[in-house]
Amino acid sequence: MLLVRSGGFLARVNGREEFTDPVTGFVLRQGDEVAFAHPARTRDISTMLDLGQDVYGDLLPPARNPVVPVTAALDLAHRRLVSACRAGIDRFEVAERVHHLLTVVPAPRAPARTGRRAATVQAHRRLVDHTRAVLIDGPPTVSLEELGRQVGCSPFHLSRVFHQVTGQTLNHYRNQLRVRAVAEDLADGHSSLRTLATTYGFADQAHLTRVFRQHTGQVPSAVRAMLRPAGPG
Repeated sequence: MLLVRSGGFLARVNGREEFTDPVTGFVLRQGDEVAFAHPARTRDISTMLDLGQDVYGDLLPPARNPVVPVTAALDLAHRRLVSACRAGIDRFEVAERVHHLLTVVPAPRAPARTGRRAATVQAHRRLVDHTRAVLIDGPPTVSLEELGRQVGCSPFHLSRVFHQVTGQTLNHYRNQLRVRAVAEDLADGHSSLRTLATTYGFADQAHLTRVFRQHTGQVPSAVRAMLRPAGPG
């Protein structure tokens, strides 16, 4: 299972292309044909979990749909696992944390059924992938109008197509990226919340805290404490 902490890339798994970022992961199985491309210039940082089919098979998504929607619960479990491994834990605790992570993996989304032509569906998917790469590259303060200019369409068309393809609004997706980026910086523990609010385009620290809580159920200070390296216990 591949989970992204920051950045993003395009993965082709058995001929199926999926843009992979902190909001979307995927599962590879033995024998899969895989290729990667990097439309986003930002360096991606990922975690690859090598999971035995005999032990974890029942908890993995089905082979027909390798995409893993990364919810806030899964993202936080992933980051806590990374933090604990950096601090130094034994194999027993690693296995237990991995098992917990897999129990919060949501069911994959079923492909949306549409009456549109295959060429139109492909064009819309390419537009969405391009948009996700542009958002990952930043800056986080980009406006909807500027985003539309960068991907070559009107803001109205972009918003409508993005929602059709992903099932979520552009603003919701953008906020997920910003929250995950803040969580990555919180794990480093160096930046103040005021600095993070400015860096990622929030109105102020209170706005950052409010959006962060909406997406994770936690305030940033609590997540910083969760991700702070500590000895095994």
